[in-house]
Amino acid sequence: MDSARRQALGEDLVALAFSCFMGVCAFAWLGKLGLVAVALLLVSVSVLSAGRKRIDKAARGRVDTWAKGLFTVAGVMALLRHPIEVPVVDSVTGAVVGGGGVKLPIYSAIAEYIGQVEPTTFFLFAFLAMAVKFSGVISSAFAWHLLLRGQGLRFPFWSLTFTGFLIGRFIGTFLPSTIGLDGYTLYEAGRYSNRWPRVITAKGLEKFIGITGLFLGMLLTLPFGYEVIVDVADGLGRPEAAGPLAGAIALVAGGISSVVIIGLVWPVILTWGLGILGGLLPAKVRGLSKRFVDAVGAYRGQVLLLMAALGCKFVTHFTTAMVYFFTALAIGVVGAEFWPIVFGSTIQILATLLSPTIAGEGAREAFQALLLSKQLGGVAPAVLSGALGFIAAEAATLWGGAFLWTRKPHWRPRFALVDGEQVDYAWIDDSEDGGFSVDAVRSSPVSPGQDEAGLDVDASAG
Repeated sequence: MDSARRQALGEDLVALAFSCFMGVCAFAWLGKLGLVAVALLLVSVSVLSAGRKRIDKAARGRVDTWAKGLFTVAGVMALLRHPIEVPVVDSVTGAVVGGGGVKLPIYSAIAEYIGQVEPTTFFLFAFLAMAVKFSGVISSAFAWHLLLRGQGLRFPFWSLTFTGFLIGRFIGTFLPSTIGLDGYTLYEAGRYSNRWPRVITAKGLEKFIGITGLFLGMLLTLPFGYEVIVDVADGLGRPEAAGPLAGAIALVAGGISSVVIIGLVWPVILTWGLGILGGLLPAKVRGLSKRFVDAVGAYRGQVLLLMAALGCKFVTHFTTAMVYFFTALAIGVVGAEFWPIVFGSTIQILATLLSPTIAGEGAREAFQALLLSKQLGGVAPAVLSGALGFIAAEAATLWGGAFLWTRKPHWRPRFALVDGEQVDYAWIDDSEDGGFSVDAVRSSPVSPGQDEAGLDVDASAG
């Protein structure tokens, strides 16, 4: 294909990507982000990647600038137009009218409610909620930093790991659960180290540790938040179920936490289990399985590092639950109790993480109302405190979109050490937007004693 036809095809693909992304923006404006919007987003990103490779370098720079600009605007719009269902409350009796509520954009619902609260109170506690959430994000990023260090991968914390977290959270505005955050942080660590099995192992372990941190928070706050379970059981007309329900929560949370902690203290149990599983796999993928077993084995003898990562994830989820206490105070809930709200919020966070909705849309507010309507003085304050918690959490990190502008193809972290040695980034091709390819891995230099994926040939070397 000659250069003119290649350029024309590239421009057509970029135009198609733009059209698809306009569809995403339309869904964001309507507050209807869902599977169709996610599909359009994925098509837009894929087509843009193919198109930009076919246009000249000057045009590629302009396309990148426009793409990042539109993505930033769409992210902010998706956040502010996030719909919540606000119950209609009788102004005299305070009772909820009808079986449902009115769906409003989140900024509209909060702006309508804020008039009922003293402005100083609202902004003070909303700011505290953002500050608490921000500290939790730092803690979560540091846990990821530690797990990468456990694999022999070291990057600058603030300029790469933490800013990558902020970018990932920004991208996650359009995606279910934590897909955006996990995907982007995994991509950056793999892109700049070229040690994908190690990075994937660290990410997998991070997910196990993360959910354990949440269950630990649930378990430790259960005795102080038992009244929340009593309220839910009473609301369901089954007051006698409160005890068994609390016991089930303690059993599940305690059991999962115990199993993961045992695995962290004795990683040999995990590598033994993975080794058995790998032996059952077809011969073609058995070598890849062994690489991952070796990567998991790198954590042997690093119990303190793993416990520190678990502690960081506990802080992350505990501070996220704390956010809803401060948002309750921000909307003027009198007599809000810290421990019951924190305990109820840990359950709501788990439900939101497991929800397939975009950014927890709807699930967060629904579970907050189910669990904490009595604690927060009604369904409407419970829904609004949940929605405001989402805004506070996103506002604390939404400016991560600004760092997206710094991640140009030629950008490199100040250092990237693999087993103590600085890498040369030879596998990164700026003209291909730094995309990872098998050919790039095969052509990259490999340190003595390592296979071409960068894993130690001797499994015990970790």
